[in-house]
Amino acid sequence: MPKATDKTFMDKLNRLWNSKSPKYSSRRFTEGFVLQHYAAKVEYCTTGWLDKNKDPLNENVSRLLAQSTEPYIATLFSSSSSDAVDTGAKNRSKKQFLRTVGQRHKEQLHILMQQLYSTKPRFVRCIVPNGEKAAGLIEVPLVLDQLRCNGVLEGIRICRAGFPNRLTFIEFRQRYEVLSPGLLSKSTADDNKIAEELLKSFGLDNSLYRIGNTKVFFRAGVVSL
Repeated sequence: MPKATDKTFMDKLNRLWNSKSPKYSSRRFTEGFVLQHYAAKVEYCTTGWLDKNKDPLNENVSRLLAQSTEPYIATLFSSSSSDAVDTGAKNRSKKQFLRTVGQRHKEQLHILMQQLYSTKPRFVRCIVPNGEKAAGLIEVPLVLDQLRCNGVLEGIRICRAGFPNRLTFIEFRQRYEVLSPGLLSKSTADDNKIAEELLKSFGLDNSLYRIGNTKVFFRAGVVSL
């Protein structure tokens, strides 16, 4: 930019990544490239790529969309709503006039990454339901392959092998003491012993639960029975 073209852009990408990364490959017959995602290969067409990213983001249009009665549209341009009142051309910097769609995307991506880094995310998943990108259509083999690749099915298997459901003694007593109203008057005030006595009165198999120091642990599906 500003003298670059789609061809010079592709030449630079190929020079940097082609044959140097297993996740990148060039397309044979059309301008573009292919990225190896976790589930499948995704093709990107670079025709008009530079033009799309150098289009200026019209300030007046952004303000108009920020005031849209459609909540989703207004949310997309919420950052422009604070500039709805014109403060005068002298107070607006040159950078605001040159702001592009690509710059806005970069700013939004930076905000997203800051939000993710400020939390402790466990998984960020994206499941492709079908190859045609059609609504309401699920290809079961495709979805299962992605779940296996993500480790979701293995995580479920590990979860079911342990005791994923847990309740503190107080929560357990408050929830289930109504099932044995005459038992608690004979029991001691020890929450651990009360939980043990309640479980015995339910006739629950010992393999379906464990009593810890502060909580009662259950196998998957036991609490929902």
